[in-house]
Amino acid sequence: MPTFRYLLLLLLLSYCYHAPAQTSTTGQVSTAAGAPVPYASVGVQGKAVGTVADAGGAFALATLGSAAPTDTVVVSCVGYQARKLRLAELRQRPVVVLALVPAPLREVQVRHAKVTPGTLGRTKTGGTAHWSTSIRDISEADGNRGWEVATLLPIRKSCYLDSFHVYIEKNEFELIRLRFNLYSIERGQPTQQLLTQDVQFTIPANQTGWIDVDLTPYHLHLAKGQRVAAGIQWLQGQQSAPTSRQFGGPGAFPAPRHRSLVRDKSEASWRAYPIHVSMYLDVQTYK
Repeated sequence: MPTFRYLLLLLLLSYCYHAPAQTSTTGQVSTAAGAPVPYASVGVQGKAVGTVADAGGAFALATLGSAAPTDTVVVSCVGYQARKLRLAELRQRPVVVLALVPAPLREVQVRHAKVTPGTLGRTKTGGTAHWSTSIRDISEADGNRGWEVATLLPIRKSCYLDSFHVYIEKNEFELIRLRFNLYSIERGQPTQQLLTQDVQFTIPANQTGWIDVDLTPYHLHLAKGQRVAAGIQWLQGQQSAPTSRQFGGPGAFPAPRHRSLVRDKSEASWRAYPIHVSMYLDVQTYK
């Protein structure tokens, strides 16, 4: 009997040693009514593990070998209440239901009569630094989902936001879908999402130059003294060819008074660089 137990233990240890760790899981993000939540962010809190759901709310969370079953997964989308759950729970119940954020009753916003046009950010197109996301092959095209780059902007005068602009110098893709994000800043790090409506836009085949996003339908306003980060999040990319890999823009370096922020996934830690990227907001300021 002792010999049998010893052999059984060896077999179990051998099985555990050779059993591959789970490296991915699939799921669905939906509303309480069962409708999909398109392009919801799914990420492991504090780690570069995450993705973005597709247009039908389906997602595949890869590289889970670096995440533990007890890690917290955050599922979020602008306009919805974020959900937090353990990775083990997500594997057992892969359908995540998000509730809409109740829309507060607001007074009709009337713009000040005296406003002055202005810009926040960098309007130049040259620079010795470059931000980019590089894709090695078709199988990794979705691996960049959730990747973000943003620029820090101090608000010296209260203003209304008219439009957002980002300069693209390299684009080898047939179609790219991005999300405009606007965060409040605390201790140099983005915290709360300031948008209540999802602002998405697409870049057509191989288009470069300034990409313009109209923000007037969203009635966005920033108060004097705020510090914010404005930027883009990669949602989806369709490559022009298997060798397509380049997408990015320029920035000034070194830029001691400016900071650009990058994170690999929607819940990963932000990294700050002394680079002034070519992104800016058109605004209407007032006193």
